[in-house]
Amino acid sequence: MELLLTAPWLLRLALLTAALLAMTAAFTGLAFALERRLAARRIFAIPLRPGQRARELRNTIVFQLLAALALTAYLDLIPWTEGWGPGLWTFLACWFGFEVYYYGLHRAMHTRGLIRFHREHHESHVNTPLTAFSMSIVEGLGWLVGYTFVPVLLALLDLEVGLNGWLAYLVYNYWGNIVGHVNVEVVPGLVGKRANSWAMHAITYHALHHARYTGHYGFGATFMDRLFGSEWSDWPALQSRVLAGEALTSLKQRG
Repeated sequence: MELLLTAPWLLRLALLTAALLAMTAAFTGLAFALERRLAARRIFAIPLRPGQRARELRNTIVFQLLAALALTAYLDLIPWTEGWGPGLWTFLACWFGFEVYYYGLHRAMHTRGLIRFHREHHESHVNTPLTAFSMSIVEGLGWLVGYTFVPVLLALLDLEVGLNGWLAYLVYNYWGNIVGHVNVEVVPGLVGKRANSWAMHAITYHALHHARYTGHYGFGATFMDRLFGSEWSDWPALQSRVLAGEALTSLKQRG
């Protein structure tokens, strides 16, 4: 981690580009392996759109290059602190901050004035692991704000900001985003109970957002959707069907 802060700009850019591409490739490979391993828990038994994976791959590479460029400059803006205490605090703050921020960003991008920037992501009606970072450049910039604003806010409040905690959150976010777009249910049915799903949700939960286009705007948790009334009540029933081996056969299917 020290090298990221002390390396010359071009070396740092090269290191971040390689790291983000390698992490994305590794997590995407694991997610595709999960789809094969859990084929009996397929969410939508609907063919992908023609050319979907090639389009998603192109968008994913563009996002990683954009992220590497932005984060290379960003690292110099924060007075980073070492240690596990600041790291844990930073991770938790980033988790909560991104959940709140992303809900607002996502819901805003479903308005008439901004939907054109989000439409690329919704070209995928049935998800694949590559869907995660398949988005327009404008939406990608919105994601990068979500990755970076919490450490900036903590620094402005004169609070310690742990570099290891922020990097750990990025890894968590990347994995959660990629596995959150698999077309199989990897989350146990216990999470389908309302009381157990405030801080996380089933894969079926977000799959329904792509199928229905509105509702379920949260990233990895349900608390923002519940607070603002954008959660569908039938997702636990549909998750139960998927876990029982009954794949959904229509994007309009209800529980």
